[in-house]
Amino acid sequence: MSVGFFMIDLDAQSKRRIAESLVRSSMRIGRKADGRYESVLIRYNSKDPSCVEFAELVEEECWKVGSTTLMRGYSSGRERQRYSLTPEESLKEMDPLQKAIAETVDVRMFIGEDEDPSWSSPVAEKVKLTAPMRQRLFEIMDGRGVRWIYFGWPVPGAAEGYGCPVDRFREIFFKSIAASFSDELLDLCAFYKRALASADQVRITSPDTDLSFSIKGRPVIVDDGVISDEDIALGDVGLNIPSGEVFVAPLETTANGHITFPVVVAPGFGRIEGLKLTFRGGKVVEYDAKCGTDRFARFLESNTGDKDVIAELGIGTNPGAEFTGGSIIIDEKIYKTIHIAIGNNTGSYHGTNKASSHLDMIKEMREGKLTVDGRVIMDGGIPAR
Repeated sequence: MSVGFFMIDLDAQSKRRIAESLVRSSMRIGRKADGRYESVLIRYNSKDPSCVEFAELVEEECWKVGSTTLMRGYSSGRERQRYSLTPEESLKEMDPLQKAIAETVDVRMFIGEDEDPSWSSPVAEKVKLTAPMRQRLFEIMDGRGVRWIYFGWPVPGAAEGYGCPVDRFREIFFKSIAASFSDELLDLCAFYKRALASADQVRITSPDTDLSFSIKGRPVIVDDGVISDEDIALGDVGLNIPSGEVFVAPLETTANGHITFPVVVAPGFGRIEGLKLTFRGGKVVEYDAKCGTDRFARFLESNTGDKDVIAELGIGTNPGAEFTGGSIIIDEKIYKTIHIAIGNNTGSYHGTNKASSHLDMIKEMREGKLTVDGRVIMDGGIPAR
């Protein structure tokens, strides 16, 4: 890791090595079963030169293994402008270009972050109009088994939006990426996978939380930085880097109780503090927050389907990850935390919720316990071995 004039960055050799590992080892891009070469969609934040450089290295590594690529730059500012300028009737229609990509591409990648975490607030009503289309695109790609990765990259604008100093934000990111392939991470993943396998009842407790649900019959998935043959056989075709998570989809109608999250960032709508959710029969029936209740309400209003139904229990296992104040790709991987999600959980989650959103919410467990079928498996954030 080098320190430039303005900010911390990875050196060129490290970026190249990570790009090669991403393409060849993590995503295993190359030929399809019929012998043809795979096609890859690469979306990346176009506002950060370091992110653009890395995305181009990833594309070059795809070329080396014979894959065809489609590079699409992204910025939250341009996305907000698109919604602002596009007529409502047009937004309601299925985008034929996105549909064609969803029906064709074999691998999709997103590299980066939103440089403005609250970008969609001024155009929330228009964003809502595209929710059915976004949900349908998820269904098309899930049905085809399209492999996907969200590769987080420390975009400076995101750091500012989360209230995290830029150099500190980038340092956390690159430490988390480095720890993604560590023996400690693999050991923690193995422990929690064994603890959850073939289990039924799960209970999360702390001074401000008492939430229970069933995971009976649901597969336990490990995000360890590689899509293996076993993962593909199970239908687990998604990956995050930084990695470090064990997760499972609860039975969607079984969650009852309440849980409080110190900080939640709803994509496009911003920061919510002290969010308390009450579940009944798997669905959020009450919510309140110390700050940002209206943001959470607008997030729900802007999405469709099972947007308010429990979708996931995740356990963070990355020892290099630290709290960024809202970058979910990092925060959900933090060792000694759990997270609960609401919304879509089809495809690699093996759930039944169909929604246009999936919202992860992080809870630190220093004062909490995670109990499975009456046995404590996490106490104060530490594995109860």
